[in-house]
Amino acid sequence: MSYENILNELEAYCALSGLKPSTICVRALNDSRYVARHKKRLAALDADAEKIRQYIAANPVAKEKRDAA
Repeated sequence: MSYENILNELEAYCALSGLKPSTICVRALNDSRYVARHKKRLAALDADAEKIRQYIAANPVAKEKRDAA
């Protein structure tokens, strides 16, 4: 399961039930700030992934090493 999927599932459930995400998280996890922290964590993962992609683009592998692999 992807971490984004659980947020989508939670939002869909909240839309149908009329409950707030924080209410569900308190009841299920005893953690009212779970959604906010989870979204922040996902944003950090996206930022890290972008930094890694930028590094890879700026530091291509030498042709000799690519051919040897």
